[in-house]
Amino acid sequence: MTQYTQTMTMLKANLKRDWPKMTIWLIILAGMFVAVAAKFKGIYGTTEQISTIAQTLKSQAMVSLFGPITTTHLNTAIIFSAEMMVFWGIFIVIFNFSLSVGITRGQEESGLTEMILGGHPVGRLAPIAAACLELVIANGAFVIATGIGMMAANIPGNNENGNWLFAITLGAAGLSFGLISLIFAQLVADSHNVVIYNYAFFGIAYLARMMTDVSNPDYTWLSPFGWIEKADIYTKNNWLPVGLLLVLGVISFTAAIILNKNRDIDSGIIQIHGGKRTSRFLRGSGTLLFWNQKTSSLFWIIGMVILGASYGSVFNSISKIANDSPVIRQVLSQDGVHHLEQNQILSFVSILGVIFSVLAIVGGAMVTNRLYTEERLGYLQIISTKPQSRSKLLIAYLIYGFVLSVIILFAALMAAMGAGNSVLKHPLAFKYFWQIFVAMMPILALFTGILVALIGIVPKWRAIVWIVLGGSFVISYFGKLIDLPTWIMKLSPFYWFRKVPLEHIDVVPAIWMIFIAFIMLVLGFIGYNRRDMS
Repeated sequence: MTQYTQTMTMLKANLKRDWPKMTIWLIILAGMFVAVAAKFKGIYGTTEQISTIAQTLKSQAMVSLFGPITTTHLNTAIIFSAEMMVFWGIFIVIFNFSLSVGITRGQEESGLTEMILGGHPVGRLAPIAAACLELVIANGAFVIATGIGMMAANIPGNNENGNWLFAITLGAAGLSFGLISLIFAQLVADSHNVVIYNYAFFGIAYLARMMTDVSNPDYTWLSPFGWIEKADIYTKNNWLPVGLLLVLGVISFTAAIILNKNRDIDSGIIQIHGGKRTSRFLRGSGTLLFWNQKTSSLFWIIGMVILGASYGSVFNSISKIANDSPVIRQVLSQDGVHHLEQNQILSFVSILGVIFSVLAIVGGAMVTNRLYTEERLGYLQIISTKPQSRSKLLIAYLIYGFVLSVIILFAALMAAMGAGNSVLKHPLAFKYFWQIFVAMMPILALFTGILVALIGIVPKWRAIVWIVLGGSFVISYFGKLIDLPTWIMKLSPFYWFRKVPLEHIDVVPAIWMIFIAFIMLVLGFIGYNRRDMS
């Protein structure tokens, strides 16, 4: 047990450093979760409201987003569970990935882990054990806050067993994926690649859940992320998925421990091969950035193509409401039915445009954000010794990040169009996807500008961009669902283009977003050139 010496001391130090981050995340996750739960009582509290949303949730499009509903006897609590389990599961996984990377490879890159192990009587496995305990505490706090909040919300149709199963299932999923992240932290050499491996694994798990839910829900057991659906909250209240997630977490932690014993500090099991000294990619900051980011960028593009094609493959099922309704076919002519089908699909495409845009912003922002990360770690000192301005350095990261986000968005939309048209009797025109692409450009520019301004002026607060992005997405995605006031809806940039391509792009908000983005970029460049490095 000497290898775990001073684990609790390291845990206390980690919590002292991370408590602001954990508190903000937990307030947002648990607070918004309970707030939405309380709001559901006034939205889906009557039989008419429940029957209306039931048809929508049973469509293949909604099944691909939220998962299938396993019962015909619906109530408000069951609808809440059906709509929130997958969505909040994504958020809790992202939170655990962020926390796990910071307390493992983040500490090693800063030199803190090596300093502690080399100069203090601390066990070799104490850092990773402390990381595991911190993940347990963070998810435990989420479970307690969410469970108590769900009891207080008292959604019609709820029960105590279901409320706590809901909270514990989400916490178990977050903990399980957080512990899986510890494995990747041992395999690769830096935090950047850990993040890539984390989200690649999660993307595969999510796609497996989505595709099996649409084709055959029995196969959803093959995806660990799909297990959260199998809890059947408020119906069967199945605790087996919780046990499976916890077992997966224990296995993952055990594997991480074994791998940790067989690697050096600040290195990975997967060895990095040295490049050529005469490589043309060492000539400047831009080419060096491209060379370092080419693999992760390719992963992002391929992943989004797969995601877009997966969603596009369910386009044919979206029109079944019209096709399967003899009343609609009698009232409307064949052209009328076709028009209705197309509008249904385009409404779904507009939702996908928001999802793809958020992911595109994340992909590009992760590259732009590397500017400060590499500055803090001292990687840019060698580049800074060469006769080049800071503005040129910032431009390289800015352009690469923004262009990558544009490519990611375009690739996802084209993949959705290609897969969708392959299964539709009446293919959708390219112009609809192009309109969404153009409408999202000001939003991509806006968030890029905000991030650059934060990096240039207050780099330690650059995480604000993730809060703003997440809040904008939640408002856009769930605003109408939970009947938010219009003035709150307008705070999200996505609100202004929510009806594209069913309606034309509103030029006025687009101009305003571009103008604000330009101001943010100017402030960012001024701040970056004036502030001290690191």
